[in-house]
Amino acid sequence: MSRRLPIRIQAVALAALLVSLTSGPLLAGHPAKRKHHGPESSAPTAKAHLGAAGRAAAGKAAQARAHARVHYLAGPRIDPIRKAELVEEIGARLKEPAAQPIAYHSALDGFYSQLESHEAALTDSGPLTTTVRVMQFGDSHTAADMFTGEARRVFQQQFGDGGIGYSYAGHPFAGYRILGSQRSQSSGWKTQGNKFLQLGDGQTGLGGISISTARAGEWVTLDAPCATLELQYLQQPGGGSLRFSDNGEEPVEIQTDSAVTGPGTFSYYCPPGDHHFEVTTGQSAPVTLLGWVATQPGVTWESIGINGAEAPLMLKWNQPLFSRYLKDNSPALIVLAYGTNEAASPLWDEESYRQAFASLIDTIHSYVPESSILVVGPPDRSVAQHRSWHPYAGTDRIVDAQRAVCRTHGCAYWDQRARMGGLGAMQQFVYAGWAQPDHTHFTGGGYRALADALVGDLMTGYQAFKQHNPDKIETAQGVHDGASGSNP
Repeated sequence: MSRRLPIRIQAVALAALLVSLTSGPLLAGHPAKRKHHGPESSAPTAKAHLGAAGRAAAGKAAQARAHARVHYLAGPRIDPIRKAELVEEIGARLKEPAAQPIAYHSALDGFYSQLESHEAALTDSGPLTTTVRVMQFGDSHTAADMFTGEARRVFQQQFGDGGIGYSYAGHPFAGYRILGSQRSQSSGWKTQGNKFLQLGDGQTGLGGISISTARAGEWVTLDAPCATLELQYLQQPGGGSLRFSDNGEEPVEIQTDSAVTGPGTFSYYCPPGDHHFEVTTGQSAPVTLLGWVATQPGVTWESIGINGAEAPLMLKWNQPLFSRYLKDNSPALIVLAYGTNEAASPLWDEESYRQAFASLIDTIHSYVPESSILVVGPPDRSVAQHRSWHPYAGTDRIVDAQRAVCRTHGCAYWDQRARMGGLGAMQQFVYAGWAQPDHTHFTGGGYRALADALVGDLMTGYQAFKQHNPDKIETAQGVHDGASGSNP
């Protein structure tokens, strides 16, 4: 005859079973956070000191936590057949040409004109000498360089590899990377701009982030293919010197000391191919690095993103530095990919955001009137409410505000949420494995699919542009190799 375990022990065992079941890889929603524990041998010792009442209370508490986690975290079990069908369905939808893929597309005529001239040069017998620059500014979707990295890869396959373009100096924040390059830095650098503090008085350059030090012997490196390299730095009173080297060759000295604080650029021309660049501070004096620009003949799609950023943040950057470097780099196309963080913020309503976004567009137009601007709207997302995920309608006001500004301020608009499938599409992306469990960010497959859709829609517009301009190829203003001379 079998003996039944005491009720107290049954409760503890049940709680342990529930915890083990809910901590496995089948959970959907927010991933369970790992907690740091002491050595495994200490756990039995701690239990041994619990009395019967303590063990019962602990068992009930564990059971309650497990119960809550089951209801909050557990999602539908993934049917592999349905998942494969959904991947195919979403992929086909993104590949199919949209009826009107890009709104207000005539704002891209300047970019298309430069691209047309560049494409004509590709067929000439002489060497290609031009670089058409595309700069994408944005939030974490851009900073990950999965969306921009795929756009860069596809774009460069057709029009030539123009390099990575602009990137931040060193490794300014955790997880920063630019596909097709490697970077590192010593430990004595301090990042400015990543926390959105002191931006107006700070010195953050083209990308809104800089690194600085006042110690000798601090270094940064960049490995990237290029034919032209620019090092952007801050000129300032008492600024320290830098030693620059390429592939371990004899270093060149760069002076950052200046009577007036302002932008400085060191330009270096090198044989096309892979390079290892290193910059080292020469003495204990202040040095601020603002970024690298690595280009070669072809096209770029550059990633300039900051986690958590909102579009109006760009107006808080040091505008003399930002405007000078933007003019010097003269992009053919500026892509603004913001809105996810604004949609989640209670500080913005449609009208206030429209005014701020219009001010940003007008400011960029005033700095580089020859550059086309494409606004990439925020993607769909879901939020957790009542222990389940629901489509987030708060993005509507941001999409409406961005569209209104683009319509009246000379910008093209790509509605990313609509291209995904509209409100609620994020849940399909998560089920298909193309979006993260946070229902906000994407996986590599999702970012690549969306980037392919954007580039495809741009190329559809480009072909239409060329058909309206048969046998007419004019040299567009602003086409150059992306290099500028050293600033005084």
